[in-house]
Formats: sequence, structure tokens, C-alpha cells
Amino acid sequence: MSKLGALTRLGLAASMAWVGISGAALAQQKAPLKPVTLVLEWTGFQPQHFGFWIAKERGWYAEEGLDVAIKNSSGSTQAMQLVTGGQAEFGNVAASSLVQAAGKGELPLRMVALFGQKDSLSMAYFESTGIKTPKDLEGRKMGIVPGSVAFLLWPSFAKANGIDVNKVQLVNWDFRSYYGIFGAKQVDASGNFTLGSTGEWLFKQKGEIVHQFVFSDYLPVLGSGIIVRTDLLTKDPDLIKHFVKATQRAWDYMEKDPKKAVPEASAIVHKQFDETPPADIISEYAYEMIPDRMLSPATKGKPVGWSNAEDWVKMTDLLKTYDTEMTRKPTPAEVMTNDFLGG
Repeated sequence: MSKLGALTRLGLAASMAWVGISGAALAQQKAPLKPVTLVLEWTGFQPQHFGFWIAKERGWYAEEGLDVAIKNSSGSTQAMQLVTGGQAEFGNVAASSLVQAAGKGELPLRMVALFGQKDSLSMAYFESTGIKTPKDLEGRKMGIVPGSVAFLLWPSFAKANGIDVNKVQLVNWDFRSYYGIFGAKQVDASGNFTLGSTGEWLFKQKGEIVHQFVFSDYLPVLGSGIIVRTDLLTKDPDLIKHFVKATQRAWDYMEKDPKKAVPEASAIVHKQFDETPPADIISEYAYEMIPDRMLSPATKGKPVGWSNAEDWVKMTDLLKTYDTEMTRKPTPAEVMTNDFLGG
């Protein structure tokens, strides 16, 4: 065979191989995205939701073969119910709520990534009250939702700060009215507030400066993360890996470049939701959480989303001490896993 003929046959083979590779890549690109649902534990413009919106907007979920619908709920309890019932494959819930539920009965859920190492739940007060330290709550009225996590943690918070609970008058309220009662100064402090929320901005417009005592600054309370049904762990582990990978990518971006990522996420959620503050205001308060509350000493050198089993034990011990409905202490393995996190 002549050299020319050999070269021609080699070129033809190479071209056919290239066509085969290109065709496979094109077919992969055109493969339909798998629709999945993520349900959030609240309305989705809070800082703890930013990573999900970034991953969706930038197409990182799509790169993992997923078409993710992001839905709201009325809290961690409802979000867990929706995931358990199969209305959503993924949920973002407070780690404390997950542990409480697991301590009250069998729970077919696991947290596969924890992006908030410190919870943002707080007690708020106006600067004009003269309150400066937790001890200054003595002799004051504090509004609080009965049965809430804040209500549960209040005795432990008081103990940690040397507060005589008998000197603090608790005023029961519900989530629908507490902003109005707090704003009308019928109480001196709100036991149900959230660091990073734009509620501070609303009161600032009325001339009131809000300060906060954040529970996780005094107590071992982890933040929020992704949950799935336990059957999905074995039924479709690849689905979990793809979802977590894209979400990790977004939260890694938030952690490493917050000055760019936070405004980007704020602009996305401002377009998604009616009646939100301007994007720059959303960003201003999000910096209270991002990236500091994504991190802890235990997570140093670990991939974003990783959590320490010992931290779960400490939080579980705390919750079991004060939640009389928790009949048992779930082990970390019963509520969380780091097995689906990439490095």
C-alpha cells in the first residue's frame, strides 16, 4: 500500500472517530434534563438560600443534568413533610429541626450537606431600649413564639449568660404578628429574629436601629443544609451527588468570593420575589452571614458542606435537655452523612 493510501485511510478513520465522539457529546448535550424539586424552609430570599439560586442561574445544575425547581414553604417542619411525602427530592432545613424530629420518632431523612455551620436564629432589640448585653434583658418583656426553637433554647441561653429567667417576662405571640408587636414596642426584645434578614432595614427606615444576640454565638446550634429521603441514598445516589456537586460549587463561590457572589445572588432573588428590598440592601445584610457563618474551626480544610459529627452530638444533647418531646437522642449517623460531598 502506498504511503498516500495509508495516510488517507488513517485520516478517514480519525474523521470517523471524531464524528463518533462529537455525536456522543452532542447526544449527551441534548439529553433531557431530569426535573427535580428543592423545597426551602422559608421564603427563598434569605442568605441561606443564595447558593441554590446561584447554581440554578449560572446553569450549574443543568451541567449536572438537572432541571431544578425551587419552592418555598412555611418552615423546616413543612419542608421535611414535603420531602418525606415525595413532593420534593431535596429540602433545605434547619439542622436543629431535623434532630428534634428524629428524636421524636423514626425519620426517613438524612442531611447530605450542611452549608451553615452556625445557625442565624437570634433575639433582636432596638438600640433605643438601652440593652447592651444579654444580662440587660432582666426586667424586660420579650416576645416569643411558644414551641419555637428560640423558645426551646431560651432557658439554655439564659443560663449561659447568667440571666435570671424569673426576671424576664415572656409574651407569647405568633409568626404572623410578631413584627408588628415588636415594631410597636409592646415588648423590649424579639425572641424570634434572623441574622441576615432585611427586617433590620425595615425598622431602620422608621428610625430604629436593631441589634441582635445570635443563639449560635452562645450555644452549639448548627445552621441549615440539604436533606433527602433515606431511600434515595441507595435508590439514586448519583442524583444526590450531582445535586450536591452543583450546590457545593455555588457555596464554594460564595465563601471564596463573597464581594462578587453576594451581590450577584441578591440581584437574582430581587428579580424572583415581589416586594423585596433593593438588591444592595439584601446584600448589606447577607454579609452578616456570608461567609463567616458558613465556617467553623472544625471545617477547616474540609470541603464546603462538610459537618463534624461531634458538633451534631453537642447540639443533640442541648436539644434533648430542653425538648421534653424528644424521647431519644439520635446519633449523627441517623441524621447526617458526608458521603456525598466531593473534595
